[in-house]
Amino acid sequence: MLKSFVIEALAASLFSCGVLADGNGLIGWGITMYDPPCAFACRGVISKCTLLCTPINGTVNHGTSHHPVSTPPECFTTDVAFMRTMALCINTYCPTNGAPSLSKIEDYWYGHLGTGTVGNYKWVPSLSYIEALQGAKEDELNGVEFPNTTSTSVDEHAGHNMLRARVLRRHENNSNLPTIKSKQPLNVTSVISASDWRSQYNGMVTFETNEKGHSTYTIILTLVALLLPVALSLLRFVPGLARSKGWSYLNSVLNYPAVWGSSHREPVAMIAGGGLTPTRGQALYITLISILNIVFLAAPYIYLYPQSIFGSRDEQNISVMGCRAGVLAVGNMVAMFVFSSRNNLLLYITDWSHSTFLLLHRWLGYWTIIQTVLHSILLLVYYVQFGDYAAELASLYWIWGIVATVAAVAIWVFSLLIVRQKAYEFFYITHIILIVLFLVGYYYHIWYRYTYNWGYEIWAFIAIGIWGKDRILRAGQMIYHGWRTAKITSVEGSNGEYIRIDIDGVHAEGVVYLCFPTLALNFWQTHPFSITSSFARHGPACSESMAKSTVQDSEKQAEAEITVASPNQSDVASTSSSSRPHGVITRASIVVRTRSGITSRLAEKLAKAGTELRLPILIEGPFHSSVSSQLSQCTTVVGLAGGVGITGVLPYLNQFGSPRNGRLYWGMRDSSLKNALATELADLPSSIQVETAIGSRLDVESIIREELASRNSGGLIGIVVCGPAGFADEVRRQATDLTKRGATTAPYILIDEAFSW
Repeated sequence: MLKSFVIEALAASLFSCGVLADGNGLIGWGITMYDPPCAFACRGVISKCTLLCTPINGTVNHGTSHHPVSTPPECFTTDVAFMRTMALCINTYCPTNGAPSLSKIEDYWYGHLGTGTVGNYKWVPSLSYIEALQGAKEDELNGVEFPNTTSTSVDEHAGHNMLRARVLRRHENNSNLPTIKSKQPLNVTSVISASDWRSQYNGMVTFETNEKGHSTYTIILTLVALLLPVALSLLRFVPGLARSKGWSYLNSVLNYPAVWGSSHREPVAMIAGGGLTPTRGQALYITLISILNIVFLAAPYIYLYPQSIFGSRDEQNISVMGCRAGVLAVGNMVAMFVFSSRNNLLLYITDWSHSTFLLLHRWLGYWTIIQTVLHSILLLVYYVQFGDYAAELASLYWIWGIVATVAAVAIWVFSLLIVRQKAYEFFYITHIILIVLFLVGYYYHIWYRYTYNWGYEIWAFIAIGIWGKDRILRAGQMIYHGWRTAKITSVEGSNGEYIRIDIDGVHAEGVVYLCFPTLALNFWQTHPFSITSSFARHGPACSESMAKSTVQDSEKQAEAEITVASPNQSDVASTSSSSRPHGVITRASIVVRTRSGITSRLAEKLAKAGTELRLPILIEGPFHSSVSSQLSQCTTVVGLAGGVGITGVLPYLNQFGSPRNGRLYWGMRDSSLKNALATELADLPSSIQVETAIGSRLDVESIIREELASRNSGGLIGIVVCGPAGFADEVRRQATDLTKRGATTAPYILIDEAFSW
């Protein structure tokens, strides 16, 4: 399971070292880079030495983009001098540096001698390790002679003068063999100096250890982001905890209030693009994720010097931190995609709302963007100072990294609250396009740099899988519910401010999304609607047209009416949805306030059509809501509604009922909504008391004080609020402030039933 959590940064480039990997999964989690490192270090010293079979003036690169090698793999596996030199080096340094078994050495010999990087058994050495080692020992004992070569070959391999090598090198390595240096011609069995080998060994061990850290810390970050909501939600199963007054006080201090000020639902700082202030509970989660992002980016790292990969600590810091930022970016990305999913499994496991997950989705998105930009900037600095920036700039992997980085930054710009509220359709389409560009850019950034050798692509596959799965499920839900027809009418007496949408043949609970494919050019868009109540009446087996006619004839009867409306009163309403069994008549009704976007289009089209408008719709959902489960442990429920927000409270009051008590406080500007929902109000259980205020504001402070003090029956009280942002924030502020001041005595839970983009 852990292998499926991993990623690498999008943006500019990854790391300067071009080595690849063995295994499946992530580096350190199924993939090894240098195993055994003592053998890889031997080959690292002489990988760029020209052999007798190396093509003269060859143009084909058999290595990586950052570590080109002109010698083809089959040359390494047939050149006797190279194989004997390798065997002698392995035998010299491996026994005291990890002491790998003979079987591991032989596996390396047959899988890596030709490639030097990721294992490939295609190129089988002409000598076994034991044969090469025996030959090297004989050469060390008897000395070596240079092969007879043509003048061209002699020129190509100039520098290995046999006599001078024996005289000058014997004192250095106490051997009859010459000492080989990187990039020198290698045409006889040679020894590798301890300093050269140690430099390679330190570089490889350091690099792989830090790469393992990239994987490990990103997995930790992803798991914490995904599993922390599950762990925290388990507190609801602690016996008696929710009904404890101390727990209510703790929530009033650390969970429910806005992290600063008194606005949670109301946007702040609109001049800068706007945003929603998290609650203190949400802020604790955001703070933990932020700390992990910072700490894991800053440390820990391992440093070993001297080494062959980095010339200085500054060079290493810039490169390795740039890579770490890239991997952490996609760790945040995976959790971000999970939280944005409408079919998010965490909605069913936890008692957290979809609005909370969407808010946290945005904060995970911020960290994805921050780490992506840091990845790009740090690697840019690295290649400008220590690499070949001009060459990198022309590379396809670099270009696709730029695409991903630009898309990530653009996602933030076009997702500002002011854009979402003022131009939702623009936000919606640009969000999808930029997400696709981000994923495509990231995938090709990895592909052109590493193909599938290091496992970085796994993170992209996870994100694409989550995103694709959600959309497949959503499409399947639409197909399941089928093509339906919505009847749109104006709420009488509202002067077009409120409209009603009736849908026959659907029945469900929770939240659904509606699509109006013929309403506008952006036919693919869906809009959220929370379900107020469900209607399903058994009747005689009849055709769909007969059932529809029967429902229309009994439209004014209580059992035939279900009203639903948007929790946030802005382009959202609610509806029920599921299939209509044979012989069962179902209907859902929606009441929504006309604002900008989809509701304004519906109102305009209704005005042109006259008294009634019929449009085809597709239904997506229903989606889970945690409100009912949270209220199940309450002995009393208090609903506070403002305007059309009544439809976000009614369904829970309907479900509550006798023998438990409930009260509804509803404030509205005029009586049109009250008249339109008279049947729904009359259908409330007899144990639910209703108080309305027409043309005046509810006295929230008095209501909260009375409900949490004088009317306290000793049980847990559930406060459900739905209405304008300012109204909901006022309920939150009064409940928490009164509890913190000790002015209330009852334990309570606060539920803000709202949908916020």
